[in-house]
Amino acid sequence: MTFAFDLISDLHVETWPSFDWTGQPTSPYCVVAGDVARDRTVLVEALTHLGQQYAGVFYIDGNDEHRYFLDDLGESYRELTQAVSTIPNVVYMHDNVVIINGVAILATNGWWSYDFDPEVDVDQSMAWYQDYLKLSSSSATAVIGVAYHDANYLTRSVRKLQTHQEVKRIVIISHTLPAPWIASHDLELVDTWRYNLLGNQHMEAALSEDTENKIDTWCFGHYHKNVDQDYGGVRYVNNPRGRGDTPWCQPAYYPKRIEIKI
Repeated sequence: MTFAFDLISDLHVETWPSFDWTGQPTSPYCVVAGDVARDRTVLVEALTHLGQQYAGVFYIDGNDEHRYFLDDLGESYRELTQAVSTIPNVVYMHDNVVIINGVAILATNGWWSYDFDPEVDVDQSMAWYQDYLKLSSSSATAVIGVAYHDANYLTRSVRKLQTHQEVKRIVIISHTLPAPWIASHDLELVDTWRYNLLGNQHMEAALSEDTENKIDTWCFGHYHKNVDQDYGGVRYVNNPRGRGDTPWCQPAYYPKRIEIKI
């Protein structure tokens, strides 16, 4: 038996002329791995449209959803939860786990703690981010706390799911990358301040809690180049559309069907 869903992420809806997913689904369910839109109204419209195309949409936020709310991430999450919670057929996966046909879908944003590459200075990476987005020092620093919270959430959740008899497989969804090796080949990013904002390697601690070998697939967004690779018995895969005003995008964009054998 298999469980299937469509994977999409990094739609960056505002940077494209339009977003129409009519006729695109290949599965009853869809996973959205963040960075749908910076504007909350546009985000809700896009998720509402996706909810009309699928029986279930499992959405986790990206950093772009918080772009204009970084001075208070706690309030940003409360407002985002309120905005998304009433959309038909859409489940906001923040602090949430969904189990369907023996497959647990576990998701978190992930953020970053500026130490993705230990050879790149953490303070300098934080200063770069602060200057790039014109943030206060406290706002740039606050991201670290959220990153550790998200990593701990994954670890605790995977541990609990080991003893859940109904769960045969686990699919982890994060917005940011869970491991540096995923983008270590990218010469445009390696040895840059931006590289330390790609992911949160502390999320990988969740793998050590998988004593029953239930983790099957780790889906992610944030990185705008395609990845689909098996590593350590886990499939790591993304399907980003990318920003329409950059060369790192897919103008012709389709869902990526993911099948989990149960």
